[in-house]
Amino acid sequence: MKKLITILFLFPLFAHAQNSFKAVIKDSTTNENLASVTTYISKLKLGAASNASGILNINNIPNGTYKIVFSSIGYEKKEMEFSFPIAQQQPFDIYLQKESGELSDIVVTTTRTNSRIEDIPVRVEVIAKDEVNEETNIKPANISKLLLESSGIQAQQTSAVNGNVSIRLQGLDGKYTQILKDGFPLYGSFAQGLSIMQIPPLDLKQVEIIKGSASSLYGSDAIAGIINLVSKKPQKKRELTFLVNRTSLSGTDVDGYFSRRLNKFGVTFLTANNFQKATDVNKDGFSDVPQSKTFTIAPTFYYYFNPKTTLRFGLNGTYDNRKGGDMLVLNNHTDSLHRYYEENISNRISSQFEFDKKLDDHQSLTIKNSVSNFNRGINQTSYTFKGNQISSYTEASFNFKMAKQQLITGINETTEKFVEDTTKSHLQRNYNYSTIGIFLQDDWKPTQKFSLEAGLRTDHQNQFGYFVLPRLAVMYKFSNEFYVRAGSGLGYKLPTIFSTDAEQAGINNIQALSKNIKAEKSTGGNLDFNYKKRWGDESSITFNQSFFITQVNNPLVLDTFNFVNKSEPLLTKGFESDLTLTLDQLQFYVGYSFVDARRKYNTLHSFVPLTPKHKVNIDIIYEKEDNFSIAFEGYYVSSMFRDFDTKTKSYFTAGLIEQKHFKHFDLIANCENLFDVRQTRFENIVVPPISDPKFRQIYAPLDGRVFNVALRIKI
Repeated sequence: MKKLITILFLFPLFAHAQNSFKAVIKDSTTNENLASVTTYISKLKLGAASNASGILNINNIPNGTYKIVFSSIGYEKKEMEFSFPIAQQQPFDIYLQKESGELSDIVVTTTRTNSRIEDIPVRVEVIAKDEVNEETNIKPANISKLLLESSGIQAQQTSAVNGNVSIRLQGLDGKYTQILKDGFPLYGSFAQGLSIMQIPPLDLKQVEIIKGSASSLYGSDAIAGIINLVSKKPQKKRELTFLVNRTSLSGTDVDGYFSRRLNKFGVTFLTANNFQKATDVNKDGFSDVPQSKTFTIAPTFYYYFNPKTTLRFGLNGTYDNRKGGDMLVLNNHTDSLHRYYEENISNRISSQFEFDKKLDDHQSLTIKNSVSNFNRGINQTSYTFKGNQISSYTEASFNFKMAKQQLITGINETTEKFVEDTTKSHLQRNYNYSTIGIFLQDDWKPTQKFSLEAGLRTDHQNQFGYFVLPRLAVMYKFSNEFYVRAGSGLGYKLPTIFSTDAEQAGINNIQALSKNIKAEKSTGGNLDFNYKKRWGDESSITFNQSFFITQVNNPLVLDTFNFVNKSEPLLTKGFESDLTLTLDQLQFYVGYSFVDARRKYNTLHSFVPLTPKHKVNIDIIYEKEDNFSIAFEGYYVSSMFRDFDTKTKSYFTAGLIEQKHFKHFDLIANCENLFDVRQTRFENIVVPPISDPKFRQIYAPLDGRVFNVALRIKI
């Protein structure tokens, strides 16, 4: 009884000696509340982290004076001293300063959580603003050059005469990569090699790339991964940019971009115009660079009801006409011998609608819709093809937070209707696909070192039934400098007659899909190790080592003119190594990728055609900020197999670009392919007869050394 009385007597004194520290952690520049900021009192071995609203609480602090350390990746560490008990009752406002360097500024949208890149368990690569601007100055017409900034991406030219290009991720054909813009699917299967040739990059803020199966995020077509093109948004400060470019191969670009926000209204406007003259670089009588005309116009309007509610509506129109073949035919001199040509004519108009509503600090609602009308015609000497594809994407998603979890749930519908002009081909190959999917994603961060992202998606497809797509990604941070990520997921691809192989065989020769065709399904996994160390304000080293594997079951393969499912899988595996070293104004980057892609169903010719095992990227950049920059880019591509296992030569290409910055304009001088590496130096790619030629598969550049000069005006 005496002990109980003593405890009760001392309890008020003991309770009085235990204090609490309350604070709101904010970004010193934007005043934005910061989540997941680690706070630690070393002397007491006490710590906590700010919640999603930036609010921090540390309890059980005895009387005394203590140093409290605040730290977060991407921000400078801050140390402050406080004496307890504290007279102030209101929470302290603690402001953290961002570290110098680009990494801390990158917010990723592709995974739907709008999180900083260093906080995401999913392996996402970002081609940031500076790289986007540099590659836009080199090739303003399309994004084919821009995507080569990532070591695991291969831009594969699919036609010797019309210049179409397909993007390959980790050794898989372009049909397995889903291309998005601001989270909207851009093109269906009908586009194939035309897609990236029709996307000008002048309005892009950054490019986000998820390599490996990502179907659980957006549905079909993402077996190899996702490329999400993120647009700039209007700011209060006006942006008006004009870009004029001229190449040594008679190519001309005239592009313009405008954006501005005025109170409740905002607008962005992009126009891009490309003109290219047909050029026979190796003088064999056939075009190595096609004649082309491409026009794009894309206005987007924003209305800000209040700080928590935004409405966006955009339109995008593109017209593209490219023609290649016998140079005499292209110059309107046709006879019985000189008559071969190939012409692609396409036009596309699409709309994008998005409504975002923040219900409170922990909940938000997003509704989006896009509709695309895509017409394409292919004209050749012996046949013509014409078709129309109408596709749509509609989604409603709800984002909310609970304690240490951020959840996203939603439903979407994807439709794709293809109608062929049967007077051209006399084949019945129309299809009408509709897919409804529901998804749930949980981002859970139980500790400062460990985070997990789990996703589950279930799709119902009107012709191929149900697809259940789980995905799991985890990340563990050993320290602020070193962390590890691992992930795995399932994917699928809906079958169509449109692929690189089909276009090379001639679309009009391809038969309609049989009723027993199955959807392709995949299983993929990845593991990567990341290290970043910074010293001083401008020097750092970053290293990433990743490993990947993807197996595609029921692969859809063209057998002469019929598509069939193979019983054995397609398997691709390998690794990528990326090192970036920054020393004040000098930056050095080297990336190496190893890809082993095999067709298990073809024991005689197992290697996937046109997939190099080894690829090396090298960038050396010297930049004096707001003055000038000079950059060297080099690419080594190892030998690879073509169909029937004929082996190609390895090659190395290099480029040099110099930019001079003035107050309102930049001057750019660039030389691509300094050593004039061309496949036509190794072999003839045109196989006679001239009147109806065949072409060897393209694995190296055809255009050779190219100079370009550009003027970028900023008003």
